[in-house]
Amino acid sequence: MTKSQCCLLVEDDPEDQELFLEALHSMTSSVGCFAVNNGEEALLTLMHKDVMPDYIFTDLNMPKMNGLELLEALRGFEKFRSIPVIVFSSNCSDDVVRQAMQLGARAVYSKNRFGMVVEVIRKYFPEASSRATLL
Repeated sequence: MTKSQCCLLVEDDPEDQELFLEALHSMTSSVGCFAVNNGEEALLTLMHKDVMPDYIFTDLNMPKMNGLELLEALRGFEKFRSIPVIVFSSNCSDDVVRQAMQLGARAVYSKNRFGMVVEVIRKYFPEASSRATLL
């Protein structure tokens, strides 16, 4: 089956990457996903790999370039401004949420809340809603 949509996952924790990818692939086979470890790798992927994801899902706390720095950098590129960025973070304080939203994040979700990954995948990839999952 060809992938009808794709996303870019920006996450430095291998377990969180695996959780997201397993949830996505268990819920839909029509969405591809590129996974990178930080904002710097995300920008390199976007600029040099000819990747134009439907969504970018990013953590905030990462080495080299964190999620807020990535959001700011994306605003500097006209061709990336229209890609919705969804933030997953263990830090969802009011200040962090406000800063992420001011920098252009579409939404901010706590990665500490059980089942949040599944809820978010269902929200942004509607074809995943029809697939049952035990995650």
